[in-house]
Amino acid sequence: MFQIYLALISAQTHDQAMPSYARAMQEGDFEAAHRHARRLGGDDGTADAPALQALADAALLLGYEEDAEDHFRRAQKLQGSNDAVRLLSCRNAGWQALNLHRYSAALHCFARIVQDGAATVPQKAEAVLGAALVHHQLGQQAACDDALRQARALGEAAEDGRWLLLADLLALDCAVRLGVRCAAGLRDHVFWQSAAVRGDHREEWQRFADAMAACDARRPAPELAARRHACLALLLRLADGERDVMSVLYRHCAGDVALHVEIALAALAGDHVDLAEQSLQRGRHADPRDRRWSLDQRYCQAKIAMLKGDSAAALKAYAAYTAEALQCLRSETQVIKPLDGMAPPAAQPSDDISARLPAKYRRAYRYIADHYRNNDLSTGEIAAHIGVTERALQLAFRENLGMSPTAVLRRMRLDAVRAELLADDGASDGILKTAHRVGLKSRSSLIRGYRKQFNEAPSASVCR
Repeated sequence: MFQIYLALISAQTHDQAMPSYARAMQEGDFEAAHRHARRLGGDDGTADAPALQALADAALLLGYEEDAEDHFRRAQKLQGSNDAVRLLSCRNAGWQALNLHRYSAALHCFARIVQDGAATVPQKAEAVLGAALVHHQLGQQAACDDALRQARALGEAAEDGRWLLLADLLALDCAVRLGVRCAAGLRDHVFWQSAAVRGDHREEWQRFADAMAACDARRPAPELAARRHACLALLLRLADGERDVMSVLYRHCAGDVALHVEIALAALAGDHVDLAEQSLQRGRHADPRDRRWSLDQRYCQAKIAMLKGDSAAALKAYAAYTAEALQCLRSETQVIKPLDGMAPPAAQPSDDISARLPAKYRRAYRYIADHYRNNDLSTGEIAAHIGVTERALQLAFRENLGMSPTAVLRRMRLDAVRAELLADDGASDGILKTAHRVGLKSRSSLIRGYRKQFNEAPSASVCR
């Protein structure tokens, strides 16, 4: 899923400026897209930000994570304003985190874009789609549905109707995936059972069909979207017991390891254990890496062993599946927040900001998080802690976050004030005393900063 939606989003973003790149992305030819972007965003020092951004997206889709990170940082350095840097930094870190299955970091990044007053409708639409992907991957289908409704609303407001098409495709995708995982034969795939808030995807099929029909010659439906639509229909047929769709499904894989697992799940739902084992073996051969939170793959291994009568292997695989599912839920959902929720308390450093900073400067961010209540905390003290000059610290934060260290400190203190006010701890002490306790001295700065950051006055938070 990750590859399909990042590719389609990147294609829409660069459709006007880089049509050859966009066309290759829409066709699912990431190698060709990478070549097109590389011609414009090479290492000769003349590349512009959009070309580098496109090059980074293509590199990420091809699995060149280090190259992608380097290109993302170069693109961010070429932005003309702090707003642009901040939004692009959140966007890039969000997709990188999602690629690594670091869901809480990804959702924090996407939520920051949705809440940012400087974000455009397409930027918010992309961020909400990313958030929907995160929620779906964690089995939080109610939250995913909320995000998808928001994505549809943004898609209807966007000039490019393909944002709405993307929202409809993702809604259909989630419904079909959920339908397969909650099939009668897979009821022991317990990670997904609580997500089964609905089982009928006819509405999504019709909505996506209408969206496809609405596309015209000027803005045709992307081929990659049409292929995913066809693939979803085949997966449902396989889950219903039709063996003869396997050869067609394999043609859809084209190096997509995740789709091999999708096919294995559908085959198990259709009671074809031999086809499930075959697909899983193909996927493992294509990508031998042990991926983080590979819950579906571990479940398939356990289910196949059980259906083949190997009780010892099944028990071992089920134990590994259960342990990984619990670890995923504990580590990824404890700091998950809704799109319109507040930022995490400052005492708990946000993993999305850490992900957006180079390793050396993550120590500076953690130092701020540990000492933000100190009224005398200065940029010089933070820089001295990691052994750099104030100028180097300022430059690193602005290039990677679109904010100065002082702005990060102020945001952290305001987050702490809001957390206390909403928890009633600060309301009883008074707003100003609460602000003083976390290092904010100026009443006027508190009111202005709080309203700008949370779109309401501190007193409104107390009254909630």
